[in-house]
Amino acid sequence: MKKLISPLYVILIVITTFCTTNCGKSSDGGGGGGVIVLLGDLIGFWQSGNDSFTFDGQGGQLGGTGTVGGRSGAVTNSKIDKYLVTFDLVFEDDHSVKNYSGTIDQSKKILKLTSSGATATFNKQ
Repeated sequence: MKKLISPLYVILIVITTFCTTNCGKSSDGGGGGGVIVLLGDLIGFWQSGNDSFTFDGQGGQLGGTGTVGGRSGAVTNSKIDKYLVTFDLVFEDDHSVKNYSGTIDQSKKILKLTSSGATATFNKQ
């Protein structure tokens, strides 16, 4: 009986090792779909060329301001859904809205934001 149990343990160890190193990893290097976005990771000043966002976390909700294409606005309607952050930028001049969704890299210093099909890379300053 003991001889049958030993190979079973070896097989279980091999399967467990394989799953903990390979299962649930996405192609971008993060486990299970990407890097988890936390509110604290986003707070601060982010810049991409002349465009920028200054995020805060008042009341446990992502807020702040942004300047895109020379126009300024307020960050509203934010949602952090594990690997993805979404928010609206409501421009001050005409109250039009631009929707954003994005992911953060493992270093927590690069934020890729997509709006209207275009993606921009923002660096934390």
